[in-house]
Amino acid sequence: MRNRKSTVFVILITALVTGFLTSTVKDILSFGGKSSASAKMSAVSKMLKDYCIYDVDEEKMSDYALIGMTASTGDPYTAYYPKDEFASYKDNVYSSYVGIGATLGADLENNQLVVISPMEDSPAEEAGIKSGDVIKAIDKNPYTASQLSEAATYLKTGDEGTNVVLTVLRDGAEELDITITRKKIIKISVKSKMFPGNVAYMRITGFEIGTGGESKSTYDEFCEHIEALKTAGMESLIIDLRDNPGGDFDSVCKIADKILPEGLITYTEDKKGTRKDIKSDKESLDVPIVVLINGGSASASEVLTGALKDNNKATVVGTKSYGKGIVQSVFSFIDGSGMSVTTAKYYTPSGVCIHGIGIEPDIEVNAESKKAISEMEPAEDTQLEKALELLTR
Repeated sequence: MRNRKSTVFVILITALVTGFLTSTVKDILSFGGKSSASAKMSAVSKMLKDYCIYDVDEEKMSDYALIGMTASTGDPYTAYYPKDEFASYKDNVYSSYVGIGATLGADLENNQLVVISPMEDSPAEEAGIKSGDVIKAIDKNPYTASQLSEAATYLKTGDEGTNVVLTVLRDGAEELDITITRKKIIKISVKSKMFPGNVAYMRITGFEIGTGGESKSTYDEFCEHIEALKTAGMESLIIDLRDNPGGDFDSVCKIADKILPEGLITYTEDKKGTRKDIKSDKESLDVPIVVLINGGSASASEVLTGALKDNNKATVVGTKSYGKGIVQSVFSFIDGSGMSVTTAKYYTPSGVCIHGIGIEPDIEVNAESKKAISEMEPAEDTQLEKALELLTR
């Protein structure tokens, strides 16, 4: 009987406290006749300051509220970044930073964090990370698709020489713990060489803005390599975009402009339905072209692939691309924080938004070797062999 009375007493006390707090919030929200979301946020802030027995960090409180606002979109590419995290985010946009050198994506259907591709010669590639790996945990902490921005930031949070452990699921069956040592990543995004028969080969691993000095933009690298290949006698060209996760939208459009004759490269549409056409001028690269793609070819690399394919400027060989057909805009705030917002969808010249769909190659060729692209000899690379066959027959 005594226990029952104690239980009743506790319930009554809880109800009284709950009732008091509820009426307090109600009074705050109704102050001035307002009952908006902003008024509720002010009410919660006041409640924490007045009643919470723990210290309240107002800057953190504001940051978490803003993170929640962007997370409410359900879009992993729309995110708010506090000051320190935004500096790291911007590093990834440019051509050098400390990290593991891998581009991550979100599989929303399965709520999984996935590796789009490791960068060539990066710590991630050297440790054995592969395109398509599902990241289950980072340093034993679980991650899902909704935590894309947090995962990317964490991987670049450590100093050069520090280790991070990725728990990955490979091919839906094998779970592996892979230790990767962070280092400074200098993005050299274009490499080229000549094959017999005057076939030029150019590998583009990303589309970077560049910061000057040792860090060039991909567009500048592309122009330098094209001139060198012309001097070497280029009569045809293979553009290898396999495991290219994308990058700067303006950079890829400038490269497409260099290759295509006058016409449409791509177009974007924002939430109001406003269409913006990106067009090329009359100058073009007048040689036969084959483009190589795979499931790690995403975003900006799909812009270039779609533009060349739809304008009948290139034959596309390989396997279906990743399928990221949206554009993010980056906004900076005066305090050093910032946000990325998905502001538009992009479409290929034929009017297709490839988001969630990808681009099908003209000629499907599966990769038979499991080696990284940079480690394969030409004879081991079935997709490259097909491209060479098409350009030398």
